[in-house]
Formats: sequence, structure tokens, C-alpha cells
Amino acid sequence: VSALALAVGLRRQAQREWRGTPLHRWMLARPRPDGLATSPVDPRPGRPENGRRLMVGDFTFAGATLHAGAKGDPWDRPNPSRRFAVALHRFDWLRDLLALGDSGAAEGLRLTLAWRRIFGRWNGFSWDPDILERRVFNLACGAKAICARASDAEEALIALDLARQARHLLSAIDSPARAAERSASAALAGAVLSGEAGEKLAERALERLARALPATVLPDGGHASRSPQAALSLLLDLQTLDAALVQRGMSAPEEMMRAIDRLTGAVRF
Repeated sequence: VSALALAVGLRRQAQREWRGTPLHRWMLARPRPDGLATSPVDPRPGRPENGRRLMVGDFTFAGATLHAGAKGDPWDRPNPSRRFAVALHRFDWLRDLLALGDSGAAEGLRLTLAWRRIFGRWNGFSWDPDILERRVFNLACGAKAICARASDAEEALIALDLARQARHLLSAIDSPARAAERSASAALAGAVLSGEAGEKLAERALERLARALPATVLPDGGHASRSPQAALSLLLDLQTLDAALVQRGMSAPEEMMRAIDRLTGAVRF
């Protein structure tokens, strides 16, 4: 048993080291996306009151607050706690900014570009799959809105960042525990990105999603974790993905539609 555990640990360490290499980063950037094609709508409502706090530089997550000041940078300073840092790097706050309209979208663009200057190439913490899963989803939903006033060069950078992060997320799925959620986020990014890059990413991610869903969504519609919150969260992600695929003229796998039906019944119950 100890030998097996050692082998698994060494394998995971080798994977982590590989994911930080220049060659892996180069592979993640190919092919380059042509731009942004769709704008998915996350059913989770944004909270304008939180957005207004962000506009003046008050970042409050996990019971802690970082005062960066208006137009401040939360990325270049120590965070109050690890839980705070996780929430910050997941980009859940982006929909709160977008709830404010054009001003919030402009601030979302500024913060996203500031993040990429420090963490865009690679970072062991920020690119951890637990964090990356939600950032890919949130950035896919908000990319079109925050790029409305971006330059062509800035939009191209954000599209490329989204593609790189989604590809890495797919490559980092090494257990069934979150495979469905991570595949759904990557597939959503594929639906958002235009051209061959988006199509190939969506195809790979949807195949992975179809394989993962039977083990994640049980016949009674419950989540494998038996968490009602996990079931609701996955349902909202799949509904967002389904609408984005319709916008792109792509077909959702039958297993995905079956999972949506089952989850809907269980969540209602």
C-alpha cells in the first residue's frame, strides 16, 4: 500500500512539474482562437451592492476584506487568508461587477488584464483545478461583456487566456470527483471561443462530460456527493452550457440532456 501511495504521489508531482514547463504552456496556446463568439448567461444573479464595493476597491470574501482603493490592484499584495485568495482567483465577483452595466464591465476588464500580467502565464496556486474550474466558467460568461470596450489586442489576449486555461483544466482532470463540473466549464469556454480552437475544445470537453455525468448524476437525480448544493450548482452550469451550445449551433450530448432532466426533478423535490 505504501509503495502504491508513493507511486501515485510521484506521478502527481511529475504532472505538476510538467504543467509548469514552457513546452506545456506552448501547447496550451495552440491553436489560437479567432475571438469571442457567444455570451452565455449565468442564471446566478449578480449582486450590484457587491459590485459597488468592488468599484471603490473593497474586496470582501470569506469573512475578510482587502482595501485596495479605487482602481487598486488586489493581485500584487498579500491576501488576508487562503480562503479569501481562492474566492478572489475564482472570479465569482465578475458577475457582481457586470450587474452594474458598462462601468462594472470596464472595471472587470481592468482587473482581468491586471490578473493576467501576474498570473496569466502560470502559477501553481491560481491554476489549481479547484480554482481554475470556476474561473474558466466565470470568465467564459463575462468575456464578451468585459471586452465590449476592449481593444482588438486586449480581446485577443483574453480569448487566448480563456482557451489556455480551459485546455489546462481538461488536462488536469485526474479523478472523477469533479470531472463533470470541470468538463462543463471547459465546454462552455469552447462554445464561447470562435473558430477551430473553440470547436475542438468544445468537442473534447463534451466527450469528457458525457463520460463523467453517469457517475456524477445518479438515476434519482441526486449528485454523487449527495449535496443538494452541488446538484443545484451543476444544474445551473449545464443549463448555461446548453444555451451557449444552442447559440453556436452545436449539439449537446444525450447524456447531458438526461442529466439536466434528472437534476431538475431532484432540485425541485
